[in-house]
Amino acid sequence: MVGLVGVAGGRMGASETLSHMRTIGRSLHAWVVPEQASVGDSETAFDSQGEPKSPELANRLKSVGWQVAHFARLHKCENHVQFLKEWEGSAMNYGNGAKSKVISGAR
Repeated sequence: MVGLVGVAGGRMGASETLSHMRTIGRSLHAWVVPEQASVGDSETAFDSQGEPKSPELANRLKSVGWQVAHFARLHKCENHVQFLKEWEGSAMNYGNGAKSKVISGAR
């Protein structure tokens, strides 16, 4: 499982880099999760301890980690058919009390 987070000094963030990294991950047969986070203006985005200053940024970063953990847990199933069944029927929990169902058939 691979979760992508790009950090850049400019306002545009690392969107283009993340796109290339997603392609590279797929070429290496990695499971690149759909969620990703691009952090722009990195010099001002984090406090002196390295924590995100914005709750929105913190949630985006955590969301990537939660999705990696979620897919890794599902992927450990020995039977791939069971994995797909669990994946399509599982609810995503982003840790903030909100749950959304994975869209059936999404891969």
